[in-house]
Amino acid sequence: MPNPQQRTPPETTANGADSAAKKPRRLVAAKSRPANTANPPSEAEAKSPATTTQTPIGKRRWEIPPRTQPEAGTASQPQRRRRFSRRRYVLWAFELVILLSCLECFILKPRRARQQHEAKATRQTAAVPRQLEPITPLAERAQALPGLSEVVPAYLAPLDGLAPGSAEMRDTQLKVLEQEGLPIEVQNTIGMLFRLVPAGTAIIGSPPTEPGRGIQECEHSVDFPNHFYMGKMEVTQAQWRQIMGDDNNPSGFRGDDRPVEEVSWYDCQRFTHLLCMRENLPIGTYRLPTEAEWEYACRAGTKTAYCFGDNPANLKHWADYAGNNYRRTNSVGRRRPNALGLHDMHGNVWEWCLDDYTNYPGDDTPPAEYHQYPNLRGGNWYVEAPECRSANRARLPGASTGNMLGFRVLRMIAAPPTVRSTWEPPRQIELAPKEQQP
Repeated sequence: MPNPQQRTPPETTANGADSAAKKPRRLVAAKSRPANTANPPSEAEAKSPATTTQTPIGKRRWEIPPRTQPEAGTASQPQRRRRFSRRRYVLWAFELVILLSCLECFILKPRRARQQHEAKATRQTAAVPRQLEPITPLAERAQALPGLSEVVPAYLAPLDGLAPGSAEMRDTQLKVLEQEGLPIEVQNTIGMLFRLVPAGTAIIGSPPTEPGRGIQECEHSVDFPNHFYMGKMEVTQAQWRQIMGDDNNPSGFRGDDRPVEEVSWYDCQRFTHLLCMRENLPIGTYRLPTEAEWEYACRAGTKTAYCFGDNPANLKHWADYAGNNYRRTNSVGRRRPNALGLHDMHGNVWEWCLDDYTNYPGDDTPPAEYHQYPNLRGGNWYVEAPECRSANRARLPGASTGNMLGFRVLRMIAAPPTVRSTWEPPRQIELAPKEQQP
């Protein structure tokens, strides 16, 4: 009799069915991994059949052949590439913002400010004649001067803000007008304007107490026996081209109403020479002013550091210089004039003078190389206020050029004396011997 505790293994048929129970056995399939859409099975894997193995208890289990594992990093490579692209776009956008900010701050904003400044100055200049005292025209009583005509209407220079002595100089100007028939403002054949500078005596140089004074500015008295006309403004680029040719404009800051610059002393001499020839006048009728004539016209009766006084904070109303300029020349005539009606005697561009640099009386400086250099006066748009003083002296070799170097023209009334030749090179002087080193 069989032992009831002993189990007899069930018999199986060829098809795997239980002969005793006659029920189909359940197949336990191995749990498969989810399909990897990013790495589909290879062609060999797709063709390989699934296999079965016998479990210890006699159950079959389906085994699916393993798929080849993807290489490290291949699954995340597209995502990394996309992330890299986004970072690059963000970087480009950031660089574009920085570029636009720099363009706005350093180019567009200063340009708009300069345009607004110039437009405001133009409006103020246009309104000035309505606020000034007109000059009674001489008409037929005017003294005939070859190549010159009286400007009508013309106006007296305003005295607001000017230093003591300005009113007396303007009164002298009116006396010459009435007594000698010389118009205060005249114009030549190419449109250059000139203002009358009366004869007189002036103190040239600066007192020892003047701020910014140089040791070479010793005060001394100079007589000016003849009236003369000084250019109301610096020579403009339009006027330069009329004499030197339409295609001749050396200036760096272009503009018909801007002062011509990048001109040497020899260029200025040639300009005045050709201007005399154009109007059939003796050579020297138009010329550069001497250093003393320039300072006399700049002071216009004053004895202060500037034509308006000693306070450099007020220079912004009379000059274009480093304290108020946009790093370039300005159109002539935009700033206030002195008592004689001359504009831009302070600032804008340095102005060449006719004569060479020499020591003032009382200056015992030994001769040096710079004593053969022509004088420069007035300061310019690049320098600070002390260099724009009426008495400030400067000099450079005559062949020097630069965007700070310009000039204005003097028109003589009396017969011109013998003047320095247009083409004469700088004179040679004997220099003091250098001390020998021990």
